[in-house]
Amino acid sequence: MLKLVEPGPRLWERFVSGSVEAEERAHALLGRWSRAVALGAKANGPAHSEGVTDAELHSRRERLTQQCVDAVQLVSRLATETSASAFRAVLTDAEGVVVIARGGVGASLHSADTSRLVEGANWAESTRGTNAIGTAIAEGEPVAVVGRAHLEERNHGLVCYAAPIRDPFGDLVAILDVSGAVTQANPLLEALVLASAHAVEQSLRLRSYEEMLVGGRRNLEAQLDGSASLLVEAPGVVRQVSTDAAAKLGQSPSSVMGRPVEDVLQLSWTALVEAALSGKPCRVSGSRLHPVPHFDARGRPLALAVFVERDVPRARSADPLPSSFDVLVGSDPVLQDTKQRAARVARSPLPVLLLAETGTGKELLARAIHEASNHASGPFLALNCGAMPAGILEAELFGYAPGAFTGALAAGSKGKLGAVDGGTLFLDEIGEMPEPLQALLLRVLDDGHYFRLGETRPRESRFRLISATCRDLPALVESGKFRRDLYYRIRGAVLSLPPLRRRTDKTELARALVEKIARAQGGAALPLAPETVRLIEAHTWPGNVREMKSALAHALALGGEGELLEPEHLPEDVAEATGPAVKNEGGGRKAAEARALREAMAAANGNLSEAARRLGVARSTLYRMLGRRGGE
Repeated sequence: MLKLVEPGPRLWERFVSGSVEAEERAHALLGRWSRAVALGAKANGPAHSEGVTDAELHSRRERLTQQCVDAVQLVSRLATETSASAFRAVLTDAEGVVVIARGGVGASLHSADTSRLVEGANWAESTRGTNAIGTAIAEGEPVAVVGRAHLEERNHGLVCYAAPIRDPFGDLVAILDVSGAVTQANPLLEALVLASAHAVEQSLRLRSYEEMLVGGRRNLEAQLDGSASLLVEAPGVVRQVSTDAAAKLGQSPSSVMGRPVEDVLQLSWTALVEAALSGKPCRVSGSRLHPVPHFDARGRPLALAVFVERDVPRARSADPLPSSFDVLVGSDPVLQDTKQRAARVARSPLPVLLLAETGTGKELLARAIHEASNHASGPFLALNCGAMPAGILEAELFGYAPGAFTGALAAGSKGKLGAVDGGTLFLDEIGEMPEPLQALLLRVLDDGHYFRLGETRPRESRFRLISATCRDLPALVESGKFRRDLYYRIRGAVLSLPPLRRRTDKTELARALVEKIARAQGGAALPLAPETVRLIEAHTWPGNVREMKSALAHALALGGEGELLEPEHLPEDVAEATGPAVKNEGGGRKAAEARALREAMAAANGNLSEAARRLGVARSTLYRMLGRRGGE
């Protein structure tokens, strides 16, 4: 607490007269008195009562008591506790206007009234000069002002102790003050005011947590239990740290708790919030930090759950992957990087958001993450949020009681949430989820509790969430079509799969798919003809891997045993591709085929077997090629 003690009897007079001596100019009070005078305050006080109207007082009081619900009781309790020494307890708003005043008897009450320590009075420094309330606002810290340390002469008989009350984000909400006769000055009142202000701040913080999730901060702390994590509260204080997280940071838990996060992580609260909102991890002291934001009712980051893992050098990108990732075939560098990152993320408790086009293998990747995670022993359930109407989607996700609606199963349904307890829930196309369901899902993710349709008894489900979408979620958030708080809740780790048109391993993938399809059908895999390979490389594959798999299944169905898979075996839209790889052959597939046929026949001097060998096709295919040319 800043203590402005009573100066010698002549300092104030010399300041007012402008005759301060040289050796006195460094006195701490002179700078503060000068600041107040520059703001418009006068040593003899304002010429008339400075305050607000009754209507404005009512408005300010209502606004403040809504923020600080315990304010009236707190001020009354303080007045009671200090009644023996006749102190007056007041609560002002952030601008220094007294909205609640209690206590004060006898001489002290008279002093308070003549000093205008009454409801509606304005005690900002610009009005009342140096005083505990106004100076606490100006300097942003608790202040004690004793006797002649006040600028205004009429307050020289007072001693005042004031402390700021801040909301969880560090913004000034109110000032708590007790004032009385200077003859009753008591250092114990400093501690009482400080403790009372701290209690109000804690109440504000806990209330914000309660608005954020059922069970409040305790629930969030319980969710983090068992993981290498820190809970960092706005505006940047470490509230909880696990033993594992402290060890990875090279510190002890006791040395971390309660400290500013910048001292612990060498990262400011602002930098951590920016990292959380961008979805990018931070690196510090050989560790990688994954901050996940939790928002208050107004959408402001109230706390960050910071997950800590050992930083993985880039050289580890070649580490063997869990076998679950073998289903994602291909050597494309972007795909390989995604698989490596997914394997690391799988071992963490972070929710995962997959950003990829339809048909790229999002569900395969989600299942691979599940099977490589700590939830592998539990179920993996998938639900497409864009494949059904809102009412059916809600019933599928949350379940329903027997007879909850017409057509409901007699036994009811526990829904995906009930069935996935202990496992992984994959929500595909989450960008299509209706907004009312977004709010319900957010509550489940916050505390694990939900209600089946038609029931009032809460149920609980603990699961790992993997979401996927091909939509631009940030744009949906900005347009108000997707909840901002849900977006940041599901975006723990962000992974993406490349569209097939951008992959460098299309032929490799095609051959692997042919083998897989043939094996599933109990047949033999057929090799790809050179022209088929060119078509595969040239096609843009708007349906991605799903389209390629379908096209190759079509080709296998039409291809003869022992033959190559030829262009004519492919679906027409693929066989007629005219992408760059084919255009370079001379203006389209048909033109390229005709030229290749002419060149092969000329080189083979009309020998069909030799021409087929030169083209790398079966004789039956050569016959079909000749038939097409003859019909043109």
